[in-house]
Amino acid sequence: MQLKPEIRAALESIQFIDRYKALSRNYSFDGREKFRDYDNHQVLHILDELGYKATFNKKEKFFKIVEKLPSYQFQFTISLSHSVIEFIWAVWKDGELKTGSPWDTLKELVDGTEDLVSSPVFRHYEDLKGILTESLRMYQDFKQELLSIYGVDNSGDSSEGLPSAE
Repeated sequence: MQLKPEIRAALESIQFIDRYKALSRNYSFDGREKFRDYDNHQVLHILDELGYKATFNKKEKFFKIVEKLPSYQFQFTISLSHSVIEFIWAVWKDGELKTGSPWDTLKELVDGTEDLVSSPVFRHYEDLKGILTESLRMYQDFKQELLSIYGVDNSGDSSEGLPSAE
């Protein structure tokens, strides 16, 4: 599998790999510290506080944010399994899937190595909110960069409520 050139360019532009590794380093804890009994409604509340309407798929056990623009659809899927988080980004342009991959796969396709980056781990809701805040910043940056590559102005998006990237 190869990345479409515009997906690669957007990921490189936002320094995806460095930011993913930093997120992993900042939220790497001993397995005994994992927060196993989180409440899905509380996670939805955190996402809402961050400015995103998400849904929870009970059968597949993941949270999903979908944003639709004319000709484009962006989807951010978040899986919380035993306090380990997996992120998946998907993008469609005019109904054609441009990418639909977990972050591990995106990282591998950008740098060409199979060096694994540990998934972020949360111990409590504060950790989870920190992880979600940074991952949503990355998502917004990716989305904006990709739309810019496609020549679309989307300056009035839902990222306004998020804290600015450091």
